[in-house]
Amino acid sequence: MDFYAPIARNIIAPLWAIKERSPYLRHLKYLERSQHFSLDQMHENQLVRLKKILKHSFENTPFYRKRFNEVGMLPDNIKILGDLERLPILTKEDILQNRDNMVARNIPPHKLAPKKTSGSTGVSLEFFVDEDSFQWKRACTIRNNRWSGWDLGERVAAIWGNPEHYKNWRMSLRNILLDRYTYLDTLKMDEHDMERFYQAICKKPPALLFGHAHSLYLFSRFLKEKGWVPPQPKGIISSAMVLHSNERKIIEEVFNCKVTNRYGCEEVSLIACECEQHQGLHLNLDTLIVEVIRAGKSVQPGEPGSIIVTDLTNYGMPFIRYKVGDVGVPSVADCSCGRSLPMLQSIEGRAADYIVTPEGKYISGISLTENFAMLLPEIKQLQIVQDRIDHLSLKIVKANDYKIDTEQKIGKLVLERFGSMMGYDLEYTDVIPQGASGKYQFCISKVSNPFT
Repeated sequence: MDFYAPIARNIIAPLWAIKERSPYLRHLKYLERSQHFSLDQMHENQLVRLKKILKHSFENTPFYRKRFNEVGMLPDNIKILGDLERLPILTKEDILQNRDNMVARNIPPHKLAPKKTSGSTGVSLEFFVDEDSFQWKRACTIRNNRWSGWDLGERVAAIWGNPEHYKNWRMSLRNILLDRYTYLDTLKMDEHDMERFYQAICKKPPALLFGHAHSLYLFSRFLKEKGWVPPQPKGIISSAMVLHSNERKIIEEVFNCKVTNRYGCEEVSLIACECEQHQGLHLNLDTLIVEVIRAGKSVQPGEPGSIIVTDLTNYGMPFIRYKVGDVGVPSVADCSCGRSLPMLQSIEGRAADYIVTPEGKYISGISLTENFAMLLPEIKQLQIVQDRIDHLSLKIVKANDYKIDTEQKIGKLVLERFGSMMGYDLEYTDVIPQGASGKYQFCISKVSNPFT
């Protein structure tokens, strides 16, 4: 039994919130109610927030004032949520070129927290989040984490990059008393560090296992190969990367626990998350407006499209109709959990994860994992890189049972999946390194496609 968890939740957390003058626990109480509002009420709340932040952006940021004027649009012209589509898409290039003019002039600098993305798309962004927005994001994350079975104050085992509590003694103390994280740094996932992490979680079993999807899978596979049985957590949360079905299967098998898939980005935080029913990812309508579009129009349920988000809380540096760079599929169904929050059926990965065949077919990285890599168990790791419209480079880490005829199987799969006009080369390596953020990319396309 973790006897300290109720103390952390009911005493330490409220006291620390008072010390920080943080309203996140108050926001959390509201969010626990709002997830059960009707969809109409959720949309009404979104519209109220949208009008406020558009008015604020027009009056306090040179970038949005100019942008609105260029399209002949004033904040008062927004009457329904659909009117938002009349505004231009915000791209990463827009932010790189106009960051300073996107920062609100009426927000004191000391209330703006600088942030930076990992650059996993090839472009690293520097931006700001105001303090109140940060507290809303914090509350949303805790609410959705609770769907996994974990609760505030309980231990967390995290497979993540750059643990923040190492920075100074204050953050270390906070981690000991409140956050209660044990880390495995994704940039140091060798056998020694994974064994040490395993011993740590056996000594102090966590209620939640949290981390990058592929890193969770690598750790689970390591335990399976060793024959070691880890403690069973209440929940597992996979984030930061696409969770492939074969990876989910191994993680759930090793830890005897369901995986909760979560989706977000550094710029706007949590976008969508599975609930305890695992029937899709509920969209976070409380702090965001999420669109899924293709060729400038909203896609139908079941169709893939680019994910566009409007942050309804960040007044310090507004993100209005921001193109995240990911592809998602809206769900055709409602969730049996009873929450009115609509769902994404799946996250198909980065827009650059799509392979374009010479015949003009578009194949998502996640479908390639499930219909390509899973058919090659003798390969430990695989990365597909499209460098030309008619050529692929396949980087391969061999497993112990790699066979002579594997290359023939690969050739057959390439023909079946990509057609006769697609050429390829095989490149064998001992390891496929993760990026600077600790994330792995299964599929990388350097060819333009309709989602980029």
